[in-house]
Amino acid sequence: MKIPRTTTTVSIASAAALLAILPACGRADQGGQPGTGSMSSATTSVTAPGKTATQGQSPATGQPGSVTASPSSSSQVLSFRLAYPWHWPNDAAMPGHVSHAAYVSPVPELVQIKVGSHPAASGERAYDRISFTFTNAYPSYQIAFAGKLVADGSGRVIPLGGQGVLKIVFTGAQAHTADGTKSSVISQPSSSIGFQRMTDYAQAGDFEGVLSYGIGITWPGGHSNPQIPVRAYEEGTVVGGQHRYTVAIDIDASIPA
Repeated sequence: MKIPRTTTTVSIASAAALLAILPACGRADQGGQPGTGSMSSATTSVTAPGKTATQGQSPATGQPGSVTASPSSSSQVLSFRLAYPWHWPNDAAMPGHVSHAAYVSPVPELVQIKVGSHPAASGERAYDRISFTFTNAYPSYQIAFAGKLVADGSGRVIPLGGQGVLKIVFTGAQAHTADGTKSSVISQPSSSIGFQRMTDYAQAGDFEGVLSYGIGITWPGGHSNPQIPVRAYEEGTVVGGQHRYTVAIDIDASIPA
């Protein structure tokens, strides 16, 4: 079953309002470890279109799509939508699948990964977040819990902490440059996360337009297979004159591990 895309792009004022209602982070989003490219360590918080973001601030607003940028860059929100509401993604009646029209060329490249821990506030449950930022367009993606993370192609089991794995598979996306010589990821956090629900993460595959990651998940105490809710937000921005497309995956962390 495809997730209906009823909450499409929003106006500038509405986007700013939606971003404002999300609770503040308990721990600032992490994503400052440079990959093969180079990028300034200064951070930019997302602002409404037409306004320059404050430089040098920690992106601790809980807004999806906060990005690392050079000191001269500004960030503008173009679109914002809830792509998958809080739900257990393994439910056959409402699986964690979000589809987008295939982007022919160039394929969206992953340029940044960020993680953040968000405490309960303003009526919102506590949650941990991992976000993936792409060039060119949104890829389609699938979210589902699994007992272990298996490498695409080889079938090798990739060890992760916790009692389970949340696997995210992007189609029509890659994490390497067009010539295939190096990673396209400019900034990402350490593989060890250590949050309430998310322990660590790893890439499981990047081949022929299929890009997959696994996040180690801690189960709530006394539960052998809990149906932990997950949700997904999508945010389109312009950062330093470049369009960016962020998929933010939130995992319920309201039940103690």
